[in-house]
Amino acid sequence: MDPCATLATELRAAVPAGGLSIEFQPLFDLDGSGQPARPVAVEALCRWHHPRFGTISPVHFIPLAETHGIIADLGAAVLTRAGRQVAAWQRAGHELGLSVNASPSEFSAAWVDTVARRAGELGLSAGSLTIEITESPAPQLLPSVLAVLEQARAAGLGLSIDDLGAGDTTTPMLDALPLTEVKIDRSLTQRDDADADEAVAAVVEQARRNGWTVVAEGIETPDDLERARRRGCDRGQGFLLGRPMPAAELAALLSA
Repeated sequence: MDPCATLATELRAAVPAGGLSIEFQPLFDLDGSGQPARPVAVEALCRWHHPRFGTISPVHFIPLAETHGIIADLGAAVLTRAGRQVAAWQRAGHELGLSVNASPSEFSAAWVDTVARRAGELGLSAGSLTIEITESPAPQLLPSVLAVLEQARAAGLGLSIDDLGAGDTTTPMLDALPLTEVKIDRSLTQRDDADADEAVAAVVEQARRNGWTVVAEGIETPDDLERARRRGCDRGQGFLLGRPMPAAELAALLSA
């Protein structure tokens, strides 16, 4: 039997059985000095701890889920579990946003309705859910996909382009998308040269015109953090500020 098919069958069974776990990586405002203390949002990240193979990276199982038609169920499971937890933190008084990843292959009018309805059922505060889309401009610029993104914004969902700078997206391409956030890829965040400064400056300038939030990803050193602030990024995310962590650890960070 094809090993990939076998693994896909196991993944399909793991999704409804609770075989996947959720970790939360915090995002912080960069409007102060020093290291930020409390997160303003979290990104929900799915983890698969296979009983035989150990931890399988999302780099491997997400494409598997897309290829074998499991991605919709996987996305729904992540939203439900992460949304329920973040809604509980919000009820406890923490003003916290939630970001979940989505593939353009999921996008449809029915998908938007389902996500928006589920966010309400889970009790997430209005406007606190953001959908992250990995930089991949070709499908996102299709008229059918653009229409779905417009519908998502009308339904109160935030839209973020992830890993900006890792692919071929240009700033004019971004203007066609109804975004609320752009996330600068670590490949730019961690570079200290004039070309990187110029690339980030162009995104920050465009974000100011359009009202987008700019997030610097991959902040791993104090120099990365200082650069992100100097370049005008609004928020930061990375191992220096907080690694992906289970809910109990994130709760302790919120209460610190």
